[in-house]
Amino acid sequence: MVATHLERPRPARAMVYREAHVTYDSGYKRRGIVLDHSDTGVRLRFPTNERLPATVTLNASAVGLEGTARVVWQEGSEAGFSLTRR
Repeated sequence: MVATHLERPRPARAMVYREAHVTYDSGYKRRGIVLDHSDTGVRLRFPTNERLPATVTLNASAVGLEGTARVVWQEGSEAGFSLTRR
């Protein structure tokens, strides 16, 4: 299969297992675990499969990532976030 668009190389990701949480605009706070991260994004696992809003405030200070994040994908209890503002 030939890609019809140019693929950018994915940044190197550090594998970790650290606590984090996301906060919704409503103030609801949801705890999760950082599975891996890069300078621009993070993958979290949550204890439940609740659907996430499009944007959240990320607090993963254990790995140096905090700020507004956009949900890029969600599959079950795992989700990928892209940092939009630090």
